[in-house]
This record gives sequence, C-alpha cells and structure tokens, in this order.
Amino acid sequence: MKPIIKLTLLLFLLVINVQAQNKIRIKLADHLKGPYTGRLIVYMQADTSKPFGQVQEDAPAYAITVKNWKAGEIQILTSSAFSYLKPLDSVKKGFYKLVAILDTNTKERGNNVLGNLYTREEVVALLNHGISEVPTLTLTNAFPERKFNQSDFVKEVVFKSALLTKFRKEPIFIKAGVVLPASYHSNPGKKYPVVYIIPGWGGTHHNAYNKAQQNTYGIGKGEEKIYVFLNPETQTPYGLHAFVDSRVNGPWGTALVKEFIPYLENQFNISAVPQHRLITGQSSGGYGVIWLALYFPDTFGGCWATSPDPIDFSNFTGVDIYKDENYFYDAQKKERDIFMINGKATSSLRKMAQKEQLEGDGGQGQSFEAEFGVPGKDGRPQALFNPLTGKINKAIANSWQPYDLALYVQQNWARIKNDVANKIRIYAGENDNFLLQHSVKAFRDKIKTVNAQIHVEIVKDADHFNTRLKVVDTIQKEMDEVINRKN
Repeated sequence: MKPIIKLTLLLFLLVINVQAQNKIRIKLADHLKGPYTGRLIVYMQADTSKPFGQVQEDAPAYAITVKNWKAGEIQILTSSAFSYLKPLDSVKKGFYKLVAILDTNTKERGNNVLGNLYTREEVVALLNHGISEVPTLTLTNAFPERKFNQSDFVKEVVFKSALLTKFRKEPIFIKAGVVLPASYHSNPGKKYPVVYIIPGWGGTHHNAYNKAQQNTYGIGKGEEKIYVFLNPETQTPYGLHAFVDSRVNGPWGTALVKEFIPYLENQFNISAVPQHRLITGQSSGGYGVIWLALYFPDTFGGCWATSPDPIDFSNFTGVDIYKDENYFYDAQKKERDIFMINGKATSSLRKMAQKEQLEGDGGQGQSFEAEFGVPGKDGRPQALFNPLTGKINKAIANSWQPYDLALYVQQNWARIKNDVANKIRIYAGENDNFLLQHSVKAFRDKIKTVNAQIHVEIVKDADHFNTRLKVVDTIQKEMDEVINRKN
C-alpha cells in the first residue's frame, strides 16, 4: 500500500474514532443571560414511557463544572464528564429521556432550590455514538423561592440568629412552621405545651401545612399542643445540620435553645415550663433530637426519636469507622450493601458516594462530615474516606468521637443521669432500609454498661419510613403522660 493511501486511511480512521462518541449539548434559553457558575448535571432514563423521577440507581448521569456561562454559549458533555455508573461512551445505542440541572446555589442543599436552572421540557433523544445529530437540552427555567402557605392556624417564622451570623460571618436565619391548636384563637389566656419537630432528609418547615406530615407526627391527637416544624436545611450547603452544634456548620443547637425557643415563647402562647417542651425527630432529625436531649437536658421534658441516623459509630450504616479500613468494602473485599428493599440491597455505599460526587455539595455523606467532623483550611468538611477507594481516614474518624452518642452516654452518664434519665425514647424498625437498626442496637448494648435509663425499642415489621406511623399513637400517649405528670 502506498504511503499516501496509508496516511489517508489512518486519518479517516482517526476521524471516525473521534466522531464515535456519545455527546450531549446543553444551552441556555435566550432570556437566561448569565453568567452562571455551578455544577451542570444531565440525568438519563432508558424507559422513555415513564415520567422522569429522581436519578435511579441503575440510570447513569453525568456532570461538569461550568464557570461564567453566558447565553449563546454551548456546553458539551463528552466522555470526559464525571460519570455516575458508566462512562457516556459506554451507553448502548438507543433512545433515552434526558433532563438537565444547573446547580448555582452554593448556600442551600438540593437541586430544586432558589436560582438553580432546569430544563422544563424532557427531551427524548437517540444516542448512537455520534452517527446522528447530537441531542440538545435547553435550560429554560429557574427555581423560584418556595412560598410558605400561611393560614390562621399555620404560621411561618423567620428569625435572624446572632450566634450563627457571628459564626458564619453572614446573616443566618432559623426558619419554622408553627401549627396552632384548634382552641388557640378562642383561648388567648392559655399557655400550650409545645412539640419541636426536626424532620428527616428532604423535610423542611413547609411540612407544617402538609396534612400527611401532620398525621405522621400525630397533630390533633391527644392533648392540645403547639407543633413547631423546624427547617434543618436552611443555609447549609453541606447537607442538613439537624440542629446540632457543629465545628463546620456552626452552633445550630445552641442557637435553637438560647435564641429561637425564647423568641417563640414571646411570640406565641407557648408554655415556658421545661416539662412542656418536647422534641421529636425522624432519621437525621432523630439523631438531632437525641443530641439536643443529651446536651440540653434542662431545656426539654421529653425526646422521641424514630429511625435515627447512626448513634453508635461502631456501626455506621454497617461500618465500624474506628476499626474498619474501608468504607466501601468489608474485610472479605465484598462491597457493602445499602438501601434494602424486602431484604435485598438496591445500592451500595460505593454507589451512594459516587452519586454525591456527581451532584456536588450537599449529599447525605457530606452532611455527616459537616455535622460530626472538622473543617479543613478552606472551611469545608474533611472527608471521612477517600471517595475513589473508600479508604477511611482514621484521624478524621477519631475526630467524630464527640458526636458518637453511645460513647457520650457511657462517658457522661454519672454526670447527666439526674437530668436525662427516662426522658429519651428511641424507636427503630427491625428492617431499616439503611441498616440503622444495627446502630441503635449497638447503642442499646453500650448504654447498658452504665445502666443508662434510655428507652430503646426495635419495632417489629417496620422499616426506615413506616416506623413513625407504627408508633405515632404510642408517642402521643407518652407525650401526654409527660405533660400531665405531677412532679
């Protein structure tokens, strides 16, 4: 073969190789002028007949970081984009449903918060390695600020915290939704007991006007009470703070107790008697209320936690962060399962960590690192483990010990027992989807060594999500017993 023919053939093959890539184009609608900086994420769904939901465990997604992006400029996702589950070039030929998000909000967790851009129209496109036209997505809308639906019996409260503002060096606000009892307006002289609620992941103070959430927390049952849905996600870029004093997030617990509760007691007919202040929480909020009850026992008359996040770090979603070497794999190199449905794992700790890398700041794992850990020189939470290999950083793991509630009770029970005994009740489902029942059991076993009077109950035939509904009547009865107890 002549050299000129060989060269031509080589160039032709190189062109074919370059073209044989899956690519996705993203542009801004003309009215979105920019400039925008943030994390650009494209989610993909193989079943084009179904409405687009959250990113599925088996659905790939891709992301790049953009800077100063202006209208008229095109972003192109190629094989160099960060990939969740599989590289873009390995996606099989076929039609896919695509949507895009540009996360520009560095103050709030989540995709659907104020200012983030999204594609209003879902695009169904053929991906066939560049043989046909490259699909194009258009970011057309920005999420507005969510409106709080106030009424005569549901009120929004927004309070500027001096403590948090000082820590963060910018204005920081505590937000709550206050649900008033039926007799509130006709009985102005009565002081009502109060229940402070810290919801779990995704829950905010907007839960206050949601009837399903009101039922979940037993509103309207038993003694009349004022219910305060706290927002654990306000101005927390690293994931919800759960109203825990944190070396990264700031003194959210102290601000709640020292600033916000006194403010509410001045604004509403709330009893200031500690026996009448009750706290309850689910999941991450479950951890938060136990922490508050242990650190501020004089403030609250009782605490009820359901499906709490890990309260014993020797079993942290199946990992002993102090002894295990790797967060993703056990000693036999088997990948650690998570998110159990009917006894079968639908994901793994490695996949969950990969998804957090895809979406940037604000995931569940990072929320733990911000809540329990220490900041780096840049103020960001230091990682518990290597996000690529899963290797645990033992120095960081040990720095979490002050937030290991089993250790805290063991080390401090003699000092706090007079204020804490019989005030805390913890319920976890025997089939918790995130294996949190094992952490609760480890907590129960450790506190027995100091005879700590903290009620721990594993709820039969319950999982992470329905434990609360199974015990809601029990909790209401116990709350009423505390309120009416004669000292």
